[in-house]
Amino acid sequence: MSDPITARLATDGLTAEGLAYRARALAQAHPLSALAKRYQDWASADQGSSQPMPEVGIWAATALLAGYCVRRVEEEDLGLGLAQETGADMTIEELDSAAGRIAAELRRGRADGPSTLVLGHRNQADEDRLIRALDRIVTSEVSNRLDHWREAVDDAAWRELEEYVTWWLVQGYAVRVAEIAAGTVAR
Repeated sequence: MSDPITARLATDGLTAEGLAYRARALAQAHPLSALAKRYQDWASADQGSSQPMPEVGIWAATALLAGYCVRRVEEEDLGLGLAQETGADMTIEELDSAAGRIAAELRRGRADGPSTLVLGHRNQADEDRLIRALDRIVTSEVSNRLDHWREAVDDAAWRELEEYVTWWLVQGYAVRVAEIAAGTVAR
C-alpha cells in the first residue's frame, strides 16, 4: 500500500526552484511560531557575540528563517494546513538539542531515522529536491550577503562561509520539525 505523503510528494510537481522561491517569499511574512522566534533571537545574539563580526548573527538568523520556511512550504504543499501553537512549550535549550539531532540526521542523509515520519521524505527524489532547494537558497544568501567580500577572502574562507550559512539553513528546517515532533505546534 502506498503512503499518501510519499505519493503526494512524488506527484505534486513542486520543483526545487519553486520550493526555494516560495520559502523566500514566506520568509517576508513573519512565519515563525513564538518559540521559533525566541530561538531565532537567541541564535542571532549568540552568534553575533561569539563570531569575529557581529553581522554574522544576522546571517545565522536569516539562514535559520529560510530553512524554517522551506519546511513550512513543504507542509503547505502536502496540504497539512497551518500549524497552531498548542501552549505546550520547550526551552530554547530543549529546542536547540532536538533540532540539533534532527539536523544531524538530515546532514547524514538518514531517511530511515526517527524523524522520517515527521519529515515526510520517503524517497530519494524528494530528498534530492530538498537538497537542491536548500542549495539554491544557500547560493542566493551567500551571493546577496557576502558577494562583496568575495575578492577579499580566499577560497577556503569562502567555503567556510557557505558551510556556515548551510549549517544554519538546515538548523532552521530542523527547528520546525522539532516543534512539530514536540507538540508545541499541532495540526
